[in-house]
Amino acid sequence: MPGEVEIAVLAGTATSYTVTGLAPAVDLFIRVEVHTSSHVLSEHVYARTKGGPRAPLDTPVREVHLYSPRILSIVVAGGDGVALQAGLWTVQRFNGSFIGVAAVYRHSIAVGAPAYQIGYGLESNDTVIDVDHRIFLVLDQAIGNREILHVTGPGIDFILPFSDLYLETPVIQLNQVGYSPRATKRWAYVYGWLGDGGPLTFSDFPATADVIREASDARLPREYALRNLAITVRASYDDDAGGEVREIDLSSLPPGRYYRVRIPGVGVSWRTEVSESALFRAFYVTMRGLFFNRWGGNLSSSYTNWSRPPDHPFVYTGEETDFTVFYPEDQPRVGQRSLVGGYHDAGDFDQRPMHTVVPQVLMRAYEINPQLYSDGQLNIPESGNGIPDILDEALWGIAAWEQLQEEDGGVRQRVESYRHPWGYYFASDDPLPYWTYARDPRVTARAAGLFAQAARLIQSFNPQRAATLRQRAIAAYAWAKAHRTDATDIFLLYGAGELLLLTGEAEYNNDFIAIWRKYSPELNWWEFPPMALSHLELSDYIDGGRMMPDYVLGYYRSPQANPAIKNAIDFWLARYANDAANSIIDSEHAHRNPRPSAYGVYWGNGVNSAKYMDPVIADVYRRNLAPDSVQSYFDALSLAADFILGANPAGLTYITGLGSRHPMEPLHLDSLVFIKQYTRPPMPGIPAYGPVDSFPGASYSQPAGAAFYPAFNEQPRALRYADVRTVPPCSEFTVWEMQAPIAELFALLIALQMSPDILSDNCGIDHCMDDLGLSVIEPFLFRVTREGNVYAAGSFFSGQGADVAEWVPVSEPVEPGDVLELDLDTVGFYRKARGPSSRLVVGVVANSPGLILGKLRAERKALLALVGTVLVKATAENGSIRPGDLLVSASTPGYAMRCNDREKCQNAIFGKALEPLESGTGIIRMLVMR
Repeated sequence: MPGEVEIAVLAGTATSYTVTGLAPAVDLFIRVEVHTSSHVLSEHVYARTKGGPRAPLDTPVREVHLYSPRILSIVVAGGDGVALQAGLWTVQRFNGSFIGVAAVYRHSIAVGAPAYQIGYGLESNDTVIDVDHRIFLVLDQAIGNREILHVTGPGIDFILPFSDLYLETPVIQLNQVGYSPRATKRWAYVYGWLGDGGPLTFSDFPATADVIREASDARLPREYALRNLAITVRASYDDDAGGEVREIDLSSLPPGRYYRVRIPGVGVSWRTEVSESALFRAFYVTMRGLFFNRWGGNLSSSYTNWSRPPDHPFVYTGEETDFTVFYPEDQPRVGQRSLVGGYHDAGDFDQRPMHTVVPQVLMRAYEINPQLYSDGQLNIPESGNGIPDILDEALWGIAAWEQLQEEDGGVRQRVESYRHPWGYYFASDDPLPYWTYARDPRVTARAAGLFAQAARLIQSFNPQRAATLRQRAIAAYAWAKAHRTDATDIFLLYGAGELLLLTGEAEYNNDFIAIWRKYSPELNWWEFPPMALSHLELSDYIDGGRMMPDYVLGYYRSPQANPAIKNAIDFWLARYANDAANSIIDSEHAHRNPRPSAYGVYWGNGVNSAKYMDPVIADVYRRNLAPDSVQSYFDALSLAADFILGANPAGLTYITGLGSRHPMEPLHLDSLVFIKQYTRPPMPGIPAYGPVDSFPGASYSQPAGAAFYPAFNEQPRALRYADVRTVPPCSEFTVWEMQAPIAELFALLIALQMSPDILSDNCGIDHCMDDLGLSVIEPFLFRVTREGNVYAAGSFFSGQGADVAEWVPVSEPVEPGDVLELDLDTVGFYRKARGPSSRLVVGVVANSPGLILGKLRAERKALLALVGTVLVKATAENGSIRPGDLLVSASTPGYAMRCNDREKCQNAIFGKALEPLESGTGIIRMLVMR
């Protein structure tokens, strides 16, 4: 800093002091001096003040940023925006001189609708809206690189310790989770919008930027990773951003963590990194978001910190044929049946025909590169069953359609109630009844494809389940074919192709070719069935107008596939994929994303760049790619992920729990209960639809819309977003439109067999807390991370046992002190040692270990001592035992005896006696020897 401010002089007996009047969410360094009669002791302390969106503070100021060398932004929660803008503002330097305020601009946004009750049918007051006012002070001179500012305004008074190496600025938009080290194209963007001041101009902006790396000890200086990166014009005007956008090329940034992009005189970006763990974090959190939305899922505390009981264990049977309508409230509650599987959406507890796409895309991701995925990768209830977790999640989605299949093979198309949920409550507290809908050939045809594909993929993991799925697929396909309509044919391609690959039977090849001839009678390569280039829309599921590329990929891989059809698939998938990749690499949008300019941003179109990558993913599946195409496709997928994770005009990651700025009030009922009743963040891994083209017309949304200034529809299109529960087109999502495609995208970007162990210390079982305004003071003495890692500056002292033990499975009842050996009759299990000097011996069952390692789901298990001292059952059958005697197994099962002959005892010794045993049997202390 250019100087120091003396905060306080304390008495010698003082043990603490509270610093007040500081700006929120800023880094500061404090030197503590202790003056004695002979000398002065000093220590430097680093701290970060609390702040950020919705932070519980005793001041209305939430954040302070610079937008340019002479534009200071103050975010004020609540109050009168007009008065804040019209009032007197002063900015004073450390030396006492004032910086003139030439203009004051304002951007006010709705940030929450907090007045809601928890419970079915309880009314909420949607007129109560939390508002943040972003006040922009245009100064008559640049602040400089470092300064201590005293800022005052209407009801505002704070000290801002400013350094452009520390103060964060929203004008830099980048991937807040992290870039792939295998991507050759990586960018950060520079853009800002000043409300009624319009877009940020760059007349006095620096021409270059740096990248700095945070030190492991926050008290140490931040180091430069790259210097003098050019800030170049990306677009002089971008329609989505409503102004000029510049860019910084980060492709030369080497792998590493805790990077920040620095613009001299302005500040630093949110934290980013270039690492494989960053991509895995995005995959892990988003996949677990699917776990949170399971229908009937067990969200126990063993698997999540956002725990609630299972929901909706059963449904009733109905025969409604139109899946777009509700049942009447007086629908008979008959034909009760179990339903545990599938997913519900954000604000709706139903299962819809479109949900078939969830397991479909997860299985496709797995098939592209099975080596990437492993069992135990996602910490879900199925972890440990030998099946990769991504396939387990797909099987959960398929299980619903299995349970909705009738004996004749037909699959029921939906589960719904007589209305949407009324109020805000856990899914497990939903009192509404739900009914199945009638069997439908469109859904049944897709289910046939799902069942067949799943049967093929899990054959090596679970042959019995695979055989069941095979029969279900055959029955479903036969029913769909027998009840075929024009709207069914496009979906029958999926079933026929996957069944051909699974069974090799000619019937499915003939059917596939017959349907294909509807679109190309002569099987010409230039004729292709209509294909959705950005996932199916609701209308496609109704009228069967277009297919997804998945519907032909199984057929393509079959040895029996018609060569002419394969040629057409080769040509069209390559063409569509190249177009899709180029649409983001050479994007027409300044913040690179693949959305066609003719498309609006409504219902996730402006956020979910993953959906437009569908042709790229399909072409990767073909595995017939040249190396340059492989890199181009990977770069395209990486750029799509960058956009979702913060490299967008709003500078938001549109997935809860990821990055520094993400949705805080999604219309996700479980999350809203945790926010209200438990003062917790929303469940992590929940996407939001994001910006809309125009504000929705629903009456309950209008109070939130009225809070925006300038008017909502006058803001740049990419900023027309309300993180408010009462604006569903912005804050809601669906598993089929948003969550599954994004999870698939992230799945394809991870490296080989990664697991949660590689996640950073501030990333836990459920989410990562990066730059969320939490107070941080280093160095720590003791710390437990959210993923359960424990760190301490000192030693660990156990108040009980002096041994370390691990759980092992046993084939018979055992108790503490028993000597164990390998059970050769039951591979992988242990039993009591059954003979003298057994060379199968492994150790002793611990009584009260000081440290227990591992976890085990076996019904019968025991704690095997690994190191330290432990009590053991002993016998003097081989002579009296003296301290220091080596111990081996005795003829009495589970007992130890002394070793008399070192040659006979070779490879059989497991301990050293620490106490004597003169005769008979007893329990003595021993030292474990391995």
